[in-house]
Amino acid sequence: MSLFISLIVLALGVSGILLLTKTRFPKAEKLLSRIALLSLVVMILCVVLLSNDLCLKGAYTSAIIGVVFLLTTLVLFGLSKRTTTKIWSGLITIPVFICCLLSLFDKGYLFFFYLLALPFAPPIATYDVDETHQVEVHDGGFMACGESLVLTESTCFLFDKQRYAGNNHCVTNIYKVETVAFDENKATFLIYHDESRNIENPYTYETEFN
Repeated sequence: MSLFISLIVLALGVSGILLLTKTRFPKAEKLLSRIALLSLVVMILCVVLLSNDLCLKGAYTSAIIGVVFLLTTLVLFGLSKRTTTKIWSGLITIPVFICCLLSLFDKGYLFFFYLLALPFAPPIATYDVDETHQVEVHDGGFMACGESLVLTESTCFLFDKQRYAGNNHCVTNIYKVETVAFDENKATFLIYHDESRNIENPYTYETEFN
């Protein structure tokens, strides 16, 4: 999260300098516009895929795409002199800038960046189940009692199929997951954690897949 916020602050700084100096870089503007548009299209594709329980391969693929879109949009706001570009990039840049400014006085506004990063956050860790399946540990979200497990299945060259394995075990700071039993309908995992919630370690977690 600290790296994510640092990149946002850096991009806002570059955007602010470009905005104040009114320097023009038409080739850079054209390139960044294309990158922003392409990353937006791929982000929309990712959302469509997720609605069908699919995701692009690679733990950091979605995160990189989301960060690229956000950073190029922030820089474009200061770089571009086109009204249409100013408007659509400003819809993202201005709220981000306001939250950055407010977070200097109240750290609670950093929650905005948490929500911004969460949909594209990579898994905390990934463990092999068999040759085609892996179990990923994800941040459970703001209201979750523990970290979430997601089972992924390699389906083709570019995509993985996801199946939510739950977070009702209420275990945090997971550092190892072992597969005890697994088939297409259910699985049993041994979850190793830091024992911060007085839960047995390893915790035996059984889940069924829809």
